[in-house]
Formats: sequence, C-alpha cells, structure tokens
Amino acid sequence: MAKQQQNRPKYVSPKGVFSYPRLTEPDTKFKDEGEYSVFLILDKDSPEAKKLMAQIDAAAAESLKEAKANAKNAAEAKKWETKYLPYTDVEDEETGEPTGQIKVKFTMKASGVNKKTGKPWTRKPAIFDAKGKPITGDIKIGGGTIGKVSYEIIPYAPTTQVGASVKLGLEAVQIIELREWGERSADSYGFGEEDGYSHDEANNDHGFDDESDHELTGDEDF
Repeated sequence: MAKQQQNRPKYVSPKGVFSYPRLTEPDTKFKDEGEYSVFLILDKDSPEAKKLMAQIDAAAAESLKEAKANAKNAAEAKKWETKYLPYTDVEDEETGEPTGQIKVKFTMKASGVNKKTGKPWTRKPAIFDAKGKPITGDIKIGGGTIGKVSYEIIPYAPTTQVGASVKLGLEAVQIIELREWGERSADSYGFGEEDGYSHDEANNDHGFDDESDHELTGDEDF
C-alpha cells in the first residue's frame, strides 16, 4: 500500500548526470525502513542549475522563517539557522577544489507505518524512458546515467544539527541515456576518439572490407 502524500507541487529537475543512484532497490545500510536516492550532477553556472538552487534557497528561507516565528525565544531561534541544503559543490577527489559542478540530493523513504491506520506501506520511484514510457522490468541504473528527476520540496522540523531547511522528495525519474552498473566509458580508461576501426554491433561488423579479408590462409598460428 502506498503512503498517502500531502498535496505538494511536483517539479521536474534539469537534465543531469546521476551519481550513486539507488532507484530500483532501497539502501538499508543506515535506515531499516530503506531509502531510495540519487544525486544529480549539474554545471553550477548553468541557468538551469541557478534556477534550481534559487528555488531551494527560497524554500529553505521560508522554512527558517516559520521556525523562527514558532521559536520560544531569540536563543532558540538562533539554533534554527539553516546549516544544511540538499545541494553542495562537487569537489575534485585529489585536490579537494570545487569542479564547477553541484550535486543535488533526492530521497524517498521506502517503507513505514501509517500513523492513523497502523498499517504498513511501501513505495518506490516510478521510472520512465526517454519517450515517457514506464519501465517496469529489471533495469540496472548506474552512475553516469543521464536523466531528470520529478520531486517535491519538503520542509522538516528543525534540529540543532541541520537547522531549518528542506529536503527534496524523490517521486520519479526519466532515463534519457542509460549507463548500467559496471559499465564504463572509453574516456574513463583514458581513451579518446581516433580514426580507424568502428564497431557496428547491429550488423556484427568487425571492420573487414569484404569476406576475403578474413578467410583463413593456412598460415595462421593457433
């Protein structure tokens, strides 16, 4: 049974690169109820990324405003200053310097118990292909996949650790270019594009000009 959601607006992210996607099986390492999640990598200076960051900043500011209005005193209000946002700069693994990209985190709780009925519920993100067709079969969505995310902006009760802010509730993803687990690109091995052999998988083309080029001559070593 799916969890009943509040009537929040749904938004769609810009197209970006998925990082550490957990979209078909929930992660239960830190949360027993399981969590689906994905980071979306965007160029920080792009108009789309700036618009998304501004949207998140505005929602977090509204969450902080409400928390301060409900604070018992000025000292408590001070505790609710926003310390966390669901996006951060991407840093180079070797130098620790910003790369000029941001990563935006989207999450979905995988299971729970309805407080009113006491009945358990489960849910998972909807997954669509580039044409908007639902994907219901087994699919291994790996890092490097290009796609979009449907999400909600969810305020949460502030804590001294994170202050008053928002999280981005994962609803669905659209896969535009799929990269499966373990699949690596040529550039990840240091290869660039060169003139020469081109593999045509559909026609099983091995790069020979004609059949005579690969007939056995009797001189081959086996």
